[in-house]
Amino acid sequence: MLRLVGTWRVSVLTSAAVAASDTPDEHARTAELAFDGDGQVYGSGGVNRLRGTWALAGDTLTFGPLVSTLVAGTPEAMRRESELLRLLAGPLMLRTPDGERVVAGDPARDHEPDRRAAALELVAADGGRLRLERTQGSDLL
Repeated sequence: MLRLVGTWRVSVLTSAAVAASDTPDEHARTAELAFDGDGQVYGSGGVNRLRGTWALAGDTLTFGPLVSTLVAGTPEAMRRESELLRLLAGPLMLRTPDGERVVAGDPARDHEPDRRAAALELVAADGGRLRLERTQGSDLL
């Protein structure tokens, strides 16, 4: 079964709201999400701290309401964070970086009791995509 528990760096890959020129500045904080085994998620959108809940069913990841602090950042950082939060508000399909469907608890993969993917893509219904990269030393429960 896929193990999502742990800490992941998050980046917005494709979105009309985030221009290619919106690259993080040297002082920007990396967006990260930490998934706990009890369905809690917390982390950073790049500017603000956030917290909420998550659930995984098949190949669909959903988040409960997310709350965040209200710190201001550069316009580029705020656009990236806003788009990240927009994408996290809807259901996201789990995919490998090469587009293969990832299913939690897939019976065809029962011989792999603990699949710890190093990177995943989350795809929204509108085509927006996020990339998750497991951080080194992440808790792999």
